[in-house]
Amino acid sequence: MALNFFSDLVDELQRLLKDANLQVPTFEQLNLQDKRSEEIKNKIKNYDLMNLLLHFFTVYSRRIPVIKWNVHISSNLQGQNEINEIINKLESGEDINELLSRKVTRLNQARNADLLKYEWGIYHLHFCKERSGKLLFIYLNEGNAYLLDILKHEEAGSSAVTWTNTDLIQIIHDNWPQVIKPFIYKTNSTTPILTTNQRKTLRKKAANTFVVVDDGTEYMPLGLGFTSSKHPMPAILQSDNLLRTVRDLQDTVQKNYPIIKQVLAEQTTDPIIKLKLDDNFQPFIVESKTHTLLNLKAPLM
Repeated sequence: MALNFFSDLVDELQRLLKDANLQVPTFEQLNLQDKRSEEIKNKIKNYDLMNLLLHFFTVYSRRIPVIKWNVHISSNLQGQNEINEIINKLESGEDINELLSRKVTRLNQARNADLLKYEWGIYHLHFCKERSGKLLFIYLNEGNAYLLDILKHEEAGSSAVTWTNTDLIQIIHDNWPQVIKPFIYKTNSTTPILTTNQRKTLRKKAANTFVVVDDGTEYMPLGLGFTSSKHPMPAILQSDNLLRTVRDLQDTVQKNYPIIKQVLAEQTTDPIIKLKLDDNFQPFIVESKTHTLLNLKAPLM
């Protein structure tokens, strides 16, 4: 019985990256990006696969799902006609990922991290694919797109404050407080307010911070934060969960292979069992020669 769901998972991750016109890193490239010692790396089971999973979920966490969004506009953007085209695209379910930063497509995601997105869950869009000096900031939640504000692109040496601008959290709090209520750490907070420079310094050192808005409400990171390697925490969790699920599926198939072979006997005497991922990155099992879907949750006999 030839069965290797881990190899199948690698194939599926690479396929999905190619389908999205994203670069596919080699294991060697991912290894070089990892600054941990070789001693630590050698102790990690399925090290190469874990690196690929982390890259995959990091890239996809930065992309905007292609669905028909319910669009909400903050008081800061009322009457601003320049956002109309993006609103129309969001509402009609068009793919607007071409308006994201080009860093989304880079192979080294740690070096090109979007810490604003990872920490606060806020996306920034250019107004055209050729890029623009102004950016539209959006918070996404359960099929809803909340358009927050337009800010200048922050450049080195400029006075603009973009990536650590806590006014973006204030806007969500003022316009849709119920949306981020689960992230409230405390009300009437007496936590000292960080300066812009302090927050920038902490970001560079891969430190997550809380935000206190005008009425004293203190929020935890809306994007769930990032790790010391500057990868988004959800990508870590998704990688661990998928790898664990795939491992369990392989164990199940191996233990039940004689029964599976018997069930498929009328279709093939030599079944080839493969793992696939659907569009939501959920694994499923098929017999590849006959394209038979195997439901492992149902009784096999």
